[in-house]
Amino acid sequence: MDGIVFGTCTVAGLVVTALCTRRAVGNPRVSTWAIASAFGVCTLGVLFAVPTVAQATESVTGIDNVAKLIAHICAILWCAFLQVTMVDLAYRPEYLRSAIFQRGFAAVVYLAIMVPLFLATNGPDVEFTTSYAGAPKVSTYLLIYLSYVLITCGELAFMCGRTARRNWGIRPWSGTGFGLSAAAAVLGMAYACSKGSYILTYTLGAPWSLQAEQALSPALAGMAVLCLFTGLTLPMIGVLRERLRQKKALAAD
Repeated sequence: MDGIVFGTCTVAGLVVTALCTRRAVGNPRVSTWAIASAFGVCTLGVLFAVPTVAQATESVTGIDNVAKLIAHICAILWCAFLQVTMVDLAYRPEYLRSAIFQRGFAAVVYLAIMVPLFLATNGPDVEFTTSYAGAPKVSTYLLIYLSYVLITCGELAFMCGRTARRNWGIRPWSGTGFGLSAAAAVLGMAYACSKGSYILTYTLGAPWSLQAEQALSPALAGMAVLCLFTGLTLPMIGVLRERLRQKKALAAD
């Protein structure tokens, strides 16, 4: 299941990253480069989440669970870049610098906690998955990571939803795109709640089905990634369509 979901996301990510990078080169601003960077690190993260790639990475580096750490770091950076994107689009220019600093600082703090905890916990008999929810350090690490995903996706759902409402009926491609992006953020929150709730209920002694969680969480993550890829690409398609329409109108005149 993980291989199919994250393999599909990797292929889609390569295409979307190339398109967004091309757009950023032609229209350089904070949001365009932040989107391209977000998709780039997301694509890298989902690539290392593919089981065969993860196993190969561990074999080459000799470090247990290194692919999982890379995937989690990429997820943190992905969320941070998306926050910067939406701040640039949704707020006044004078707020941008402080907003970037705040979100960048939060990401650095989380990584400064997660990476040492990972290194202190890591070993050949440990996996950073819900299968090891009984290991206190593993569950702590995962809950820290999931709390960041939940908080940032909550903010992204709010900002994308507000931007979608502002564009609805005026710029249909942008309105639909940001609506899909808001849905992607909600799916990201559902992913964090799915994994987090299993860990918490396990700690309380009444866990729900591990098999169900391990089927549900990757599906939610995959849908979130694909919805976001689609959602943040649609406004770009709308701009291109408008430019083509204007060129045709000029040619007709």
